Amino acid sequence: MKSLLSALALGLVALVAADRATAAPIDFEAANLPVIDIPFATTDYLESGGIGDLSILGAEGLATGTPQSGTLFFDIFVDFTVTDRSDIAGALFSIDDNGAFLDGTLVQAGFDADILQLLFGDLSGSAASDFGARALVEVIFINPFPGDDPLSNLTDGTAYDVAATVSAPIPLPAALPLLLAGLGGLVLLRRRG
Repeated sequence: MKSLLSALALGLVALVAADRATAAPIDFEAANLPVIDIPFATTDYLESGGIGDLSILGAEGLATGTPQSGTLFFDIFVDFTVTDRSDIAGALFSIDDNGAFLDGTLVQAGFDADILQLLFGDLSGSAASDFGARALVEVIFINPFPGDDPLSNLTDGTAYDVAATVSAPIPLPAALPLLLAGLGGLVLLRRRG
């Protein structure tokens, strides 16, 4: 029994250490549902007057876990000061055949290796209640690859091929107690058996 608890403790320490080594500024994890997949899109990056503009226009998505009517299209806009990226702003717009599907305002941006993470709040549209208070958009750069910190390495006038997912985020601190409760349940089952 002590070896099982020791193994669980070591595993938990390794999990936390691994998370800190690769953690993004956004401490959220994607939920299973609802999710919207955007299998392919083109994002354009332009700089003007020290402001960087990253935009995805007319990307087609497929929703799971929330009803979609007909074809679903997305527009994502992100603007920031090129020198420091401290004043990042953005918006999410999407429509299906019934009109506004999921719209929001950017509240936080971060990255995890080559994945740009965008957290949107003030959600509205027919799918907003399914997502809750926030929607996490993760943009994966395919070609060309801008590197481990996408916003710092974008090239003016470049079109990037990307894929993206939109999900309801779960704060990571909330995920840790769930993990611990599950592990505790396994220990109790093992004791009774």
